[in-house]
Formats: sequence, C-alpha cells, structure tokens
Amino acid sequence: MPKTPAVSVVIPAFNAAIVVRETLDSVCAQTFRDFEVIVVDDGSTDDTAVVVRKFCAADARFRFLQQS
Repeated sequence: MPKTPAVSVVIPAFNAAIVVRETLDSVCAQTFRDFEVIVVDDGSTDDTAVVVRKFCAADARFRFLQQS
C-alpha cells in the first residue's frame, strides 16, 4: 500500500492557464518532498487542463480533478 504524503496541496483553478504553471513550478521547487498536489478545475474553458496534465504525466504526486 502506498504511503500517504505528509502534506496535501489543494489548488482550485478556474481559467488559470496563465498562472497555474508558475504555481505548480513553485510547489516543485520546495525542498520538502513528501507532498501530493491536487488541482481541482472548476470548469475552465482555457488551457488549464493541458498545463496541469503535463505535470501529472511527469510526476505521480500530481492529481487533476475536473468538474463542470
């Protein structure tokens, strides 16, 4: 069974493609490594999903939830 991360970072996003990459890069730059990131997209119509999915593909600690 996978170990539960010490910290969960929950990021709400709505049409945040312009800033979400910078936000996720900032989390990645932290020296503390025992975390998970959950991005919740509240029905974005821009490229938020594209940006976040790239992070999810590169790092299993990232999860993406979409809702309308």
